[in-house]
Amino acid sequence: MLRKLLALATLATGLLCGPAADAQQPNRPDPHPLHRTGYRCAFDSAQQAEFARNPAAEREYRAFLQSVGAMSSTDRARLLAQPDVTIPVVVHIVHTGGANNITDVQVQDAIRILNQDFSKTNPDTADVIRDFQPIYANVGFRFRLARLDPNGNCTTGITRTYSAQTTVGDNTIKNVIRWDPNRYLNIWVSDNANGAGGYAFLPCPGTSLDGIVIRNAQFGGVGRSCGSNFCRRSLTHEVGHYFGLPHTWGNSNNVGLPSNCNVDDGIADTPNTSGSSQDCNLSFAPCGVLANVQNYMDYASCSRMFTEGQKAVMRASLTRTCRSTLVSATNLRATGTNDGYSAPACAPVIAFRPSLQTICEGATVTFTDYSYNFTYNAATTQYSWSFPGGQPATSTARTPTVTYPTAGIYSVTLTITTPDGSASQTQQSLIQVSGSGASAGLQAPVVESFENPNFPENEAAPSLRNWQSTTSGTSFYKWERQTGAVASNGAAYLMVRTPIITSGTISTLLSPSINLAAVPTGVQMFFDRAYGLRSGAETDQLQVAYSVNCGTTWTPLITYTASQLNTQGSQRFGGYAPDSISDWRRLSVPLPGSVQGSSRLQLRFQLTSGGGNNFYFDNVRVGTSAVTATRPADPAQHQISVAPNPLTDETTVRFTLAAPAAVQLRVLDVLGREVLRASERRYPAGTFALPLAGAARLPAGVYVGQLTVGQQPYNLRVVVR
Repeated sequence: MLRKLLALATLATGLLCGPAADAQQPNRPDPHPLHRTGYRCAFDSAQQAEFARNPAAEREYRAFLQSVGAMSSTDRARLLAQPDVTIPVVVHIVHTGGANNITDVQVQDAIRILNQDFSKTNPDTADVIRDFQPIYANVGFRFRLARLDPNGNCTTGITRTYSAQTTVGDNTIKNVIRWDPNRYLNIWVSDNANGAGGYAFLPCPGTSLDGIVIRNAQFGGVGRSCGSNFCRRSLTHEVGHYFGLPHTWGNSNNVGLPSNCNVDDGIADTPNTSGSSQDCNLSFAPCGVLANVQNYMDYASCSRMFTEGQKAVMRASLTRTCRSTLVSATNLRATGTNDGYSAPACAPVIAFRPSLQTICEGATVTFTDYSYNFTYNAATTQYSWSFPGGQPATSTARTPTVTYPTAGIYSVTLTITTPDGSASQTQQSLIQVSGSGASAGLQAPVVESFENPNFPENEAAPSLRNWQSTTSGTSFYKWERQTGAVASNGAAYLMVRTPIITSGTISTLLSPSINLAAVPTGVQMFFDRAYGLRSGAETDQLQVAYSVNCGTTWTPLITYTASQLNTQGSQRFGGYAPDSISDWRRLSVPLPGSVQGSSRLQLRFQLTSGGGNNFYFDNVRVGTSAVTATRPADPAQHQISVAPNPLTDETTVRFTLAAPAAVQLRVLDVLGREVLRASERRYPAGTFALPLAGAARLPAGVYVGQLTVGQQPYNLRVVVR
């Protein structure tokens, strides 16, 4: 037993449950093929990577296994005889609207199946063959959806989050929403699970990794589930991993290999096996003994059972690992899963999305309600929407459509009232309405070299002159302003951390709307880049696209492969950063004739990560080849400040001059229109305070206070309430 448990410590039970054929390479077998009735598990890779990153975790797991292996028969009997325990669960549905926003009924069905399988009350218990009936275990785990969230609020134990991460389902999906994994078993349900059916980690991988990701097609037995036994039992399989179980054939990543007979899963009563690929051969004995093909931790299509030995490992995880915090009496009360807790009906949790966030003047937007945590009833559920800047300005419809006639940036508020309570949410700066001509965000020619330390908010937010940086993956890794390497112009540049971003992640940089009216024909877009190849096999690529209808549709201009982005010739780099101005190269992209003179040009740069080095980007120019870059001004240069802010009649703008200079003070709205101006005046060296007379009586909103010293403007965010 101990030898087997020590062998188990070397397993890489990263437990990614295996991708489909779209991941296949030519002439290479798919390492994680599609089971005939569902996607199955890839074994080993993620946990091995985690153990390599954190050797202490492997040592802790080894110590846990040794302690289980060293248990006396009395202690083992006492462990197996412990009463049933309750596991608090939260199910996070990650969706993009439509069918992948699965029903509460499907969630409840998945929990029902899980409870049957872990209590030996599943209706197919009698189907377990006679050879394994004596060790067929009632694990005694009871799974309950939480009724109190981490803040003590009423919950159904189901959350719903709109995110494109549902199509990827790698570990970054856990950053979309997460409840404390020391208090809840987190289950993320998505369209994809990193190309797999589902995956989990052994105890205890840390907050960022802990929990289970599973396909909605392999979750429960109704709704979007494929409905097969394999799909219905996929969650049972992953929960086994979560509580410390490997696959029955050991640490091989390939089921069915004869060599698997030389590897053990570390559990004494699960016979050695090569693993079943998908069928249900109840006389299967690849290693000279009858295999337990009906085990939940195998891949056979007829899983039915856990063994007593597997029960011992899972039970021990509740007393000897981080899993112990889940089942404490204090935690059960805190999560509303204790016996006798009477859960009330909950107030709504507000969630909604617009059909478009960036539009042109006069366009319409439809708002879709994705609120959850309550039961919608047309007769008793009341909706109250507020649309500043919109027509209509209010609505009581569930799915209203609103027109925005005037350029600006607008917030939206939704309040839902039910007999069980009400809730309200305001999404600030949600709708960006672009104008044309003088109302456009920027007037060409445009130069951007990213020197403003507040980039992408070069102007006080909200502003139509600001850039936007987004990503389809974790929000931490997108187009970032950095100064640590050598820039093409000035001190700053943008960087995308492709080496640590999941392959396929798209990082997007959007320009403000640009009015080209003042630029002669032949307008072009230029930018500088620095990039070194890692291996030559990387698939990083940069696509440049444009829109002339406020981002409603995009037209690709050009796509650069990794080799086309490369500025370092045949050199290869394990890690690359430009250390000389000569590392940078310029690319010029002529804009089509249909764009010339447009008052609403917008540019989009999308970098798709593919295993390469960091990508460096600088010095974007839109105009003619004569356009040059200059460094934007930093208000700290003259110790410029505004106080009090939000504005009152006593607000002043303070600044310091090292030498005499002409100074002028203006206030601009988010469209860049001047709404207040003070006369220009020449000041000697020293520190001064200019009153913002009348600014406090402007309409409520966010403005830009602009102090021009000599010929250089400095911008500060000011608020009027």
